[in-house]
Amino acid sequence: MTIQDFVINPAALLAIVLAAFFILGILAAIKGIGGNITEKTAIRQKALAIFTGDLALKKKKQKTAGMQKRGKGLRFKLSAFTIGLALLTVISISAPMYHMMTAMQRETLLRTILITSLAALLIGIAGALILSTLIIKPIKKLTNHIEIIRDTEDKKKLAGIDINIKTKDEIAILGSTINDMTHGLVKAALAASDLLIGKEIQKKFIPLDLDSSGNKQTSGFKNTEDLDFFGYYEGAKGVSGDYFDFKDLDGRFYAVIKCDVAGKGIPAAFIMIQVATMFINHFKQWKPDARGMHIEEVVYHINDFIEVLGFKGRFAAFTLCIFDSKTGVVRFCNAGDNIVHLYDASEGRVKTITLPETPAAGALPNSMIEATCGYSVQTITIDHGDILLLYTDGIEEAKRKFRDSEFREINCTEGSVDTPHENHQSGQANEEMTPQRVEDIINAVMAKDIYTLKKHHNPEGEAELQFDFSTCEGKVEEVIMAMVSAEKMFRCYKNPKADEEARFLVDKKVDTFLKNHFQQYRRYCSNTAEYPDNDAYMYYTHVNEDEQYDDLTILGIKRK
Repeated sequence: MTIQDFVINPAALLAIVLAAFFILGILAAIKGIGGNITEKTAIRQKALAIFTGDLALKKKKQKTAGMQKRGKGLRFKLSAFTIGLALLTVISISAPMYHMMTAMQRETLLRTILITSLAALLIGIAGALILSTLIIKPIKKLTNHIEIIRDTEDKKKLAGIDINIKTKDEIAILGSTINDMTHGLVKAALAASDLLIGKEIQKKFIPLDLDSSGNKQTSGFKNTEDLDFFGYYEGAKGVSGDYFDFKDLDGRFYAVIKCDVAGKGIPAAFIMIQVATMFINHFKQWKPDARGMHIEEVVYHINDFIEVLGFKGRFAAFTLCIFDSKTGVVRFCNAGDNIVHLYDASEGRVKTITLPETPAAGALPNSMIEATCGYSVQTITIDHGDILLLYTDGIEEAKRKFRDSEFREINCTEGSVDTPHENHQSGQANEEMTPQRVEDIINAVMAKDIYTLKKHHNPEGEAELQFDFSTCEGKVEEVIMAMVSAEKMFRCYKNPKADEEARFLVDKKVDTFLKNHFQQYRRYCSNTAEYPDNDAYMYYTHVNEDEQYDDLTILGIKRK
């Protein structure tokens, strides 16, 4: 064995180096190809999240910034792939020739290989840079377009703003998909704008306070020498037929109405507006005489009007009354709504007053109603300190979903299906606020007591929410705000995984009441954010809520 045997052959050394470069290049290329596939999927997912509003603004900017950085990674991957491919070609051609040559020829071959390899590498890198630039350019264009969409608050302004990518590949398909989603956003924004206008028109008929810009808020009040009025309205999604109103007729008598039209949408809102218009017009010329006390006349007029319209399945259930503020006498006439709630100060509890059952307005023609039960006037006397409460079923039928320890939606499995369990049936997926809970809240406020709201099948550590009403003064607004605030927390749940993207709107008046009376306020309501579209609302963050099932429409009248 000679010393030459231990000397590394230059050709072998070069081959090892080239092979190492080749292997690294191939590995990077494989990773790059797989990465490009996942990147395209990720871009689609993140772009969709930005469009749908599932990301908070801070997160949106982080995602689009991440998209912008993808160009650098793509250049590296293409360069590595090109280098590996070039080296593979050189080795594949040179290796067989190397063993067939003399020593001098091998030396010449090595020089040629080095020069050729360097040239191939330079050409490969230049080609990779050019190719990556051609690919990255539409990606950057796509990212800039997404940023425009992200930063445009009023999505209606996106009309006509499309991205035009001329490449015939997946990026062009993605661009076309984003254009389609943009068109959908514009349509949705226009529909939402029309819907918002419809909701604002609906609120015009409800006596609510105005903000500094002249927009209706969620509550309204009127204090007189003998009566305190306070009403609250918080609509669910879309327009509906909920409505209440109170009119000062002559300083002593007040006309009051609470209405709930069956169904939702434009037909329900249209009927509600007609009922409101007829109510207003009837009492414009009202006089406190014998005829004026026969308020069944306006009920028949409303029934006749709605019945003639012929809306299938659309009826108006309402309670109409005239309140004599001096004597406390209230004259009622109802159509399909025969339940009245009264807090009796002498007994210290809520009482349910049942009026005669009558058809909802629009269900039957006047001739048939007159031939059977007929609309009639019933008289009730309200004492000093009593509170008359008129509210639709939105508060009593508010719903929260059952969840397991992982906060997944479940059905009640206690006992056989359809057997009673607490305030619901086994097999149900949710529970309602229930009339009993609402009455207990009212009683606790007036008694200046602590109210405990128990949630069933609740995954949180605290299944009971406590409200301390010891500082309340027995005002009618306190009663109604307690009902609304408890309903809000009833639907609220605290998932430990919830972050700033878990948020929902809350009326600032509700937040103020909760801050003063909700004992677990710190746990559920301490994380907040501003809501720029309407100063009357704010966000609760790091917390979730079940969707509001129906409008909250509540009117209270306290006799002093």
